Amino acid sequence: MKNQKSLLLAIGMLVLIIFLATANTHAQERVPRFTPDERNWSEYDLTGWRFGINMGLYFANNYSAQYFSGERFNENNIEYVLNNKYWYEEIFQELNSNNIYKTTDENIPQAWTSSLQEWKRQYAIADGEKAWWIYYPLDLQYNATIMPGFYVKYNFNNTTGVFVQSNYVKLVTSGVFQMVIDSVTYTSEPALRTGYIRGELEQVTIDVGISKFYRTGNYTSVFIETGLQINSSRVLESRVQIGKQQYTLINRYGSSGYVPGPGGNAYEYDIYQGGIGFGIFLNGGMKFILNESVSIDPGVQVAWKNVNLEGYRDFAPDAYVYLRLIFDLF
Repeated sequence: MKNQKSLLLAIGMLVLIIFLATANTHAQERVPRFTPDERNWSEYDLTGWRFGINMGLYFANNYSAQYFSGERFNENNIEYVLNNKYWYEEIFQELNSNNIYKTTDENIPQAWTSSLQEWKRQYAIADGEKAWWIYYPLDLQYNATIMPGFYVKYNFNNTTGVFVQSNYVKLVTSGVFQMVIDSVTYTSEPALRTGYIRGELEQVTIDVGISKFYRTGNYTSVFIETGLQINSSRVLESRVQIGKQQYTLINRYGSSGYVPGPGGNAYEYDIYQGGIGFGIFLNGGMKFILNESVSIDPGVQVAWKNVNLEGYRDFAPDAYVYLRLIFDLF
């Protein structure tokens, strides 16, 4: 975690140093942005520093949302809760004194055999292995989320510049799972009880790239931007709710996984799940020049990146639809 913060801080300091080194010189040499008689795009001097504020809607790829599904092969899994005897006693009462089945073939109704075998194949559970019989949520999805940020750019001329952009987003996903319990009537269907699962992930992204403008009118142009994206992700929450009881799936007690019983105490670690990921991005949009100091840039970004979550580090695309308000600093 300290290394990740140091990396982000170093990038921010680099941007600040470049800004301070060029700002005064540029302010002294600045020429008028437009002539009094010809106020059109061609007369604007767009060189120098720009500062922008972003606001838009972020559509995250749902691939990493399955990290929060609670499945037995995930870092945070529902079996962690069920294997704690104190929590399980509470759950037992919430389920009206019914046990949750473990996957042994003993005492399983004949009508359930096909469902049990299918479930065991899906999760690679060996015959005789004891594991909680749960139907996990499928196809978890992140909610589309507002993502704010800022943008700093230096234009070499009226068509080309380099920039750094940083955005922040908090992603939430939720779903339901079902537990097979022992209140069987020997009918064709298992007796199921529903629980709820929720995950929350925060992410900071830093884009470093180059932009290019192409004039389309007196006060408009098309822009294209591309470059490298760095993201820092952290799991804020991974929990389940069964009846009125809520439990975290994050093991805060180290390798033993110990959870104290009523009145007990144990040291809790500050668990950091997440890390630094990388990718590339492509932006495109329109620039609308409002006056000599302000412009509005609506655009769309598509990124191809990985998120550093255990078991879900493959690259995947996401999208960001935004409105950027740009101010001339000098």
